Amino acid sequence: MTEEQKKAATSFLTSHAVGVLATLSPEGTPRARTVYYSADDSFGVYFCTLTGTRKIEDIAQDVHGAFVVSSEDTPQTIQLEGTIADLTETATINDVIQKLSDKIMERGTHFAPLTHLDAGTIAFYKLTPTWVRWGDFTDGFGADKTFTEISL
Repeated sequence: MTEEQKKAATSFLTSHAVGVLATLSPEGTPRARTVYYSADDSFGVYFCTLTGTRKIEDIAQDVHGAFVVSSEDTPQTIQLEGTIADLTETATINDVIQKLSDKIMERGTHFAPLTHLDAGTIAFYKLTPTWVRWGDFTDGFGADKTFTEISL
């Protein structure tokens, strides 16, 4: 992995707003859902949800999760696996939370789904990756040319 690849992967993650979060239900069934997110330069992914959702149920049972962001226009993807922590009690209006809020509200009349649900308490979470893989299919062929595992 080169510094250029790591920078491209970080830029890709921080420039997108929607990804897929995968968790396990208390019964061990995989669950995946689209979430709006914000990210930091260490590949940390921040998202929010309302209390009472299946996401919260899943995370309370097992803090391990996976997260994927892809682009169809430019064939690239980033895949993360790691642990999810509840930041609700410690969340402050900082740069990351402000970016998340901006992403949720930036679509005009088509705000993020969270804004269309019944009122509830918002919970903030962070996925801290233990594994990151960058896929850039714009140049080269074969897994060794397109996939790069990023050292954390």
